[in-house]
Amino acid sequence: MKRNIYLLLLLVSLPFISQAHGYWFDIKGSGKANQPVQIQICFGEIDEYNIRHRETGPELIQLGDFKITVIDAHGKKTSIQIHPKADCWEGTFIPKEKGVYQILGINETLPVVDRSKTGGKNVRPIDYLCAAYQVEQSGYISGPVQFLDIVTSKREKLVVVKAFNNGHPASSTTKLRVFNPENWEKSLEIDEHGEAVFMPAMKGLYIIREDFTVPVTGTYQGLPYTSIRHRCNYSLLVN
Repeated sequence: MKRNIYLLLLLVSLPFISQAHGYWFDIKGSGKANQPVQIQICFGEIDEYNIRHRETGPELIQLGDFKITVIDAHGKKTSIQIHPKADCWEGTFIPKEKGVYQILGINETLPVVDRSKTGGKNVRPIDYLCAAYQVEQSGYISGPVQFLDIVTSKREKLVVVKAFNNGHPASSTTKLRVFNPENWEKSLEIDEHGEAVFMPAMKGLYIIREDFTVPVTGTYQGLPYTSIRHRCNYSLLVN
């Protein structure tokens, strides 16, 4: 009996797998100046085998509504045109100088999530994407640009996550999660400075997700909603 209780507690304490859908950046480049960088905007889900799949159905069209911006080390903003591919939308930019480039995306035109048929409440989603791209030198983004935003830095073996809400450090009650390259999900605790930490145990793409829901009613594209769910997904590639 004691052994069964121990196993149950162990399972509860482990991070779990999420099968929810989500958006993310996949950034591909050499890290060199004057070399093209591919920005892929993806949408998909995690299956029961921990594999993240990119959607290729009707949802792919909605990716084209993301507005993509690149900000260089001097604060210069460049809008990036994106085009549909087989399983993503893609844009390209060429960094002209060394430094850290901030890559941002926002989609404010996603349809209301209609849960009325199942007795749930309708939600209007607004999604933000962000990432940092280093060109021939290391460094970090210091502050936020979007309504919901995330920046990261390193502290020895730890990744330091700074979450922001409307330009201010996120509160300790903010829902913050990280998905590792094997798509295990773990909740992160935010301190009074809006910071959280985690240690990446493997190489690959980590997705850090911040959620913030505003209880406001309205109508969008003919559908009523009772809240707006803001979500920011930060793509962190650990080499």
